[in-house]
Amino acid sequence: MKIISEEEKAAHRQYVLTEGLKGCVIGVGVAYGITRFVKYRYPVRFSQMNASIKAAMWAMPTITIGAFFADEGSLKFDTDTYRAAYLKKIEAAQEAKYNNLSTSERMLEKLNEKKYETIVAAWAASLYGSWKLVDRDPYMTRAQKLVQARVYAQAFTVVLLLGTIVLSVHTAEVKKKSKAPVEQPEWKKYLDEHGNDGNTTPQPHIKH
Repeated sequence: MKIISEEEKAAHRQYVLTEGLKGCVIGVGVAYGITRFVKYRYPVRFSQMNASIKAAMWAMPTITIGAFFADEGSLKFDTDTYRAAYLKKIEAAQEAKYNNLSTSERMLEKLNEKKYETIVAAWAASLYGSWKLVDRDPYMTRAQKLVQARVYAQAFTVVLLLGTIVLSVHTAEVKKKSKAPVEQPEWKKYLDEHGNDGNTTPQPHIKH
């Protein structure tokens, strides 16, 4: 277990405070925008608000965003200070593994990583393309065009789902062919490498 020094505590406190102040400044800007919007969009209702509500309109965004920035700053400080070298090591190992793949396997790997975004984008494009295709027919009514476009989009969705299944199966086969050894969990690796950090408690020597 690593013992945090006073210098590290002070640095962490200073970093979190700085990030929290940044968040408070942004929160004040957001609160100002909200207050101005409500004041000019609903002037009568704004004039009827008491001091507590108006103060809350300033305080809530400021405190919320400030706390969020402080929390994110704490996580970033811990990552940069204690896990930066470890994360770089993991990233280098993943990059080396990726470079060993063939061109087609790299393309499939990238596509598999972004498959959900690709599915949604392709589905939206199919809806738009189906409508543009059907809308050219001057003899069909609008209701008929909508039905026909939906049929085309559903057919494309089925093809898209089948392609996703094929992609998942192929990706699994590529991973099996790589025959990567079973690795221990990332948290256990980190503890093995940094868990003691020179602070191992010596075992008592028993005389016989």
